[in-house]
Amino acid sequence: MTIWESMNTGLSELLITCAMLIMLYAGYLCMAFYRLGRKDKNAVISLILFVLYFAAFYMMLDGKFHYVEPDYYYYMDVDYIRTWPKVTTAFCSLPAALILVCEIITVIYLVWGTHYRKRLREESLTRTSIKEALDLLPAGVAFAETNGNVVFANLSMNEISRKRSGKNMTDITGFDHNSIYSDGTKTWQFMQENIMWRGKQYIQLTANDITEEAEINDELKGKNKKLQEIRNRLEIYNRRAEQITISRELLNARRQVHSETGHILLASRHYMEHPDSIDEDSFLGTLKLTNTHLLKEYEEDDTETDSLAEAIEMAKAIAVRVKISGMIPEAGELRDILASAVNECATNTKKHADGDTLTVTVEEKEGTVIFTLTGNGEPPEKEKINLGTMPENETVNSDTVTEKAIRETGGLASLRTLVENVGGIMEIKTEEAFTVIIALKT
Repeated sequence: MTIWESMNTGLSELLITCAMLIMLYAGYLCMAFYRLGRKDKNAVISLILFVLYFAAFYMMLDGKFHYVEPDYYYYMDVDYIRTWPKVTTAFCSLPAALILVCEIITVIYLVWGTHYRKRLREESLTRTSIKEALDLLPAGVAFAETNGNVVFANLSMNEISRKRSGKNMTDITGFDHNSIYSDGTKTWQFMQENIMWRGKQYIQLTANDITEEAEINDELKGKNKKLQEIRNRLEIYNRRAEQITISRELLNARRQVHSETGHILLASRHYMEHPDSIDEDSFLGTLKLTNTHLLKEYEEDDTETDSLAEAIEMAKAIAVRVKISGMIPEAGELRDILASAVNECATNTKKHADGDTLTVTVEEKEGTVIFTLTGNGEPPEKEKINLGTMPENETVNSDTVTEKAIRETGGLASLRTLVENVGGIMEIKTEEAFTVIIALKT
């Protein structure tokens, strides 16, 4: 069956349609190879196929139209015999099966050519592949002329521009160097750089995602603000600590002056009452040393001294013997507080009870050190209840007495303040003998 014979069948429609589709796809494949920079035989073959199938499509279409027309036509009482182009006649005389086989072979080649073009596109660096790579970048990239007109902007940069101005980027005005923009979900930093391409200068604009850095920066700002608040509180604390230190030093100075002055007075009284019981030279030397210390008329000495040993020596100077039992603290605040307590209690023992012995007991219970200081001599005074102040209907035994209240002034008040400043507890008992109990955490 020739092509002429197939004109009155459905095969002609199939042949013409396939020829048209092959022609169009061959032209597309030729352009695709050309855009990939491949001007080799595949591009040439695709071009040849395009030309051949364009001619075949035209001739089959022309043959189709001529087939339905009569072989002659009548004009002005004259019969004319219709003739067809020789090329069309020769082509339409070919077997239809031959054209169908050629179309099948061509389709197979086009399928192979399509896969080959795809592989070339994946392996070759072309303008299209570069644009696709730039569009896939998470960072925004744009290129503009020196007057600001954008010649290229990738997808990310256009998206940023739409969120910022509502349209794609056409001008880089407003995207200054090192400027920062946040769209609520991401934070971008813009960078500009001048580049040269083919002798012409362009501006390269990039938008880098600094969302994580911005969050860290905001977090650091919050922490710096908190640190500044802490610093301000520390400055206030330092000023208060300085005031507390000055107050503590003044308290210690007062306590020391009170204690040492009391020792001097008691030692002097004891010397005047019992001149034979004290070595005069030793007493005068101790008195001179104490006065010099109080008046600050000596050069400062960096030699470390033992406060407890000094307290025992001071007690000895007023004829009070100190007896200590238990584990004595080796150094630190506990030893200093014990020394202050020995000073005060030895003075009170001599002054108020006319005693000559101070007994000190040191105990440790469950992380607490307890100092118990008891002086001998006369017991604390008792005061009788004034019967004249009692109501007439009430009676009282004449022997009823009550302990005289101990007023904590001077040395005792200073000692309590010293103990309580370190979190300790001080208690005074006067049932049988004057006793001071101090409890301190270790």
